[in-house]
Amino acid sequence: MTSDLPEPDLYIGKHYKSFLSNNFDPKEYANSTINSTSESDGDITISLAKLSFGIDNLNKQLHDQVIAHFEDLISQASGIRDLEIVLKSVKEGVNSLTSSLERLKTKIHAPYTQIKNYTLQLERYQTASDLLRNIVRFFHLARLLEGQLSEINNEDEKAIEYVKAAPILGELEILLKEVDFEGIELVQAQIPEIQKSKDKITVETFQLLQKGIDCQNEADIILCIQIFKELHEIGESILKYVDDIYEKLLEQIKDVVDVNLLQKEVKDSGVIPMKGIRRLGTEPSTGASSVWTSTLWKRMEILMNEICESYPMTGLSYLEDDSILDTEFLQHYWKLLSQNFGRELKEATKGNTFMQQTLINGYPKLIRLFRDFFTKLEEHGHLKLDGEFQSQETLIMLHSILSFETGYLERSIIRLFDPINVAFPAGIHRTPPSKSDVTNIVRAISTELAAVRIDPHLLRSVAKNVVKALNLFGAKAENMAIVDSSAYQVTGPGPCTASQNTNFELINSLYALHQSAWKVLEEYPDNITEIVFDAVENTRKVMQNIVDPLFHHIRKEFESTILKIHREDFSRQLSINFMLTEAQCSTYMIELSNRMNYVQKELFSKISCGLNSKEWTKELGKRILYFWLLHASLVRPLTENGKKKLTRDMGQLEFSLNQLLIENGSSIEELGDEYNALRAFKQLLFLDKSHIAEDQYISNLPLLILIHHIIVSSSTSTQNINTVNTLQLPYKIYGWTEADYSKWLDEHNESEGIDLVKGCLRTNSELKSSNEEELFEEKLVRKLLKERAGIEV
Repeated sequence: MTSDLPEPDLYIGKHYKSFLSNNFDPKEYANSTINSTSESDGDITISLAKLSFGIDNLNKQLHDQVIAHFEDLISQASGIRDLEIVLKSVKEGVNSLTSSLERLKTKIHAPYTQIKNYTLQLERYQTASDLLRNIVRFFHLARLLEGQLSEINNEDEKAIEYVKAAPILGELEILLKEVDFEGIELVQAQIPEIQKSKDKITVETFQLLQKGIDCQNEADIILCIQIFKELHEIGESILKYVDDIYEKLLEQIKDVVDVNLLQKEVKDSGVIPMKGIRRLGTEPSTGASSVWTSTLWKRMEILMNEICESYPMTGLSYLEDDSILDTEFLQHYWKLLSQNFGRELKEATKGNTFMQQTLINGYPKLIRLFRDFFTKLEEHGHLKLDGEFQSQETLIMLHSILSFETGYLERSIIRLFDPINVAFPAGIHRTPPSKSDVTNIVRAISTELAAVRIDPHLLRSVAKNVVKALNLFGAKAENMAIVDSSAYQVTGPGPCTASQNTNFELINSLYALHQSAWKVLEEYPDNITEIVFDAVENTRKVMQNIVDPLFHHIRKEFESTILKIHREDFSRQLSINFMLTEAQCSTYMIELSNRMNYVQKELFSKISCGLNSKEWTKELGKRILYFWLLHASLVRPLTENGKKKLTRDMGQLEFSLNQLLIENGSSIEELGDEYNALRAFKQLLFLDKSHIAEDQYISNLPLLILIHHIIVSSSTSTQNINTVNTLQLPYKIYGWTEADYSKWLDEHNESEGIDLVKGCLRTNSELKSSNEEELFEEKLVRKLLKERAGIEV
């Protein structure tokens, strides 16, 4: 209904909107109306008439609204009456529920109060019962304690009786801490007597413990520790026990590194040292240094044995499962021992050159003493060491001598660098390392590694020094290597140049160092080899960087000589002059043989690199054979006499190359495929073309060389090389030289070379347009390409 009401503005003018304001005040409105009327000389009756009219108008509107919505108002009134009936019913239900709750509360309250009281009584009965039981237990333990202490008849039985009394005292102490006996006079009267007995046992047990420590009586120490454990004072007692051990060991440590006592012991030993330069203070003379050093290490060994025998766990072995011993007190012992051991050693080396040098240079001996000490403790089950002989305790102790390790490693790197600096002296006239220099370097490496082999951690550190030394050698060798033109002069005449001699000696030194270093490393575990691996192989890399340019120039020189094969005449027919000189090989081959002899005599003979020299010359030999076969297959025109001449060249090549290989520990038979290809080519020269595809012997020949030969065989004289019925070689088609062609083949793979050769064959369309038949050689090449390369042309 309310949604159908019109807006007030439809019935109320703008002059009556103020009556709708929430802040409307009648008095204020009346005053403002009177004031405005008086100011404008108006009549107040007019304002009253307006108000009366407004009231009548509102009444009329209200009457209209009631009439218009009469049925809705009646319906709302009826609904309100029904709601009152429902609310009355709900109120009656709530009242009924309240009455039920009150009745239920009355029924529960009494039993609850009764149960609460009974529970309180039971709790108090239990508390009283527990207290009475504890009181009975207290008096029982007090009587036991009194009886136990009264049985002590002499001093010898005292410790044993204290061991029996200690558990009773310990239980009494727990009872007094956990149970409140306040106000129980009988118990309170007994407490002072119990405390007196405990103090007496504690004091006398401490005295017995001190006596046991002083006399190294393990039985007394064990009894005392057991008593303190039962008295729940194990911490304080063991702490005192550990501190007493530490104090005694500290005095022994100070005595061992006391130079005055060391000097006295050397003097009392009666050993007369060699005469030497006397030094001031407590420094030994030069002749007496070895005696002093030997005595110092003997004293250090005795000290480590004393530390092992005085180890706290020796007196506490039966308590090894006690967690308190595995943590707080043993850590306390190791911390005290390591801190003071390191401090005393550092103090002894201050201002004393002998002590400093002995402890730094003899650091591996110090490590060995520590390892022996740890081994003994492990054998007795007091330590658990890992695969690298380390544990928390060993790390704490080794940390105390870390400064000496640093000094040792610094001197170790100096000892490794010294022979290298000797091998590469400074100055204008530098000489490469000799064999003795390399021997000294390898000996230094072997000595440094062997000296620290006992300790894996120190061994790794020294191995890293070896890496630095090998890298230094490689860098110096690389800087000394000569790379100007004089180092790569391979044609002669005369002996090799001074630059080449320098490089050869560097190559030999690098090889000797590489081989010797690996021989030394064979005795060490894989993790050490992994550290040094790159540095050792770097020496080989430097060697190879010197060798490769030399062999590159040698190879290029040989190749340029072989290229002269194309200047030879292989097209001559049989003549008298030819018959007279038929035993001679070609001029280029004589030149190639002479160059091989020169290279071996003046160059290769000065390289002593074992299997490396063998492999280098084998690779060179393979290249020579391949390059010669490639260009021999391109020789055109080639008559039958030309083939015989090639055969003689082939024999001379085989002989000269074999001599070169034999001088370097190999032979031409070891060249494998290249040598087999040479033998196959020799047979191919005189093989009928019709049998080429079926002959199994020529399967050793590379397909390109075989195709070259077939193309060459399509013409036998100069006159018909360029005829239509003659196949052209690939380099001729593209206008290349023989050298350009071989260079292109070096830069591309075999399949690309075969694709190039395919261009030498005429297509079917070309054959049809020229009305010519396919040459036999073309058919043969197509057959070979299909059978050996799987290519259809």
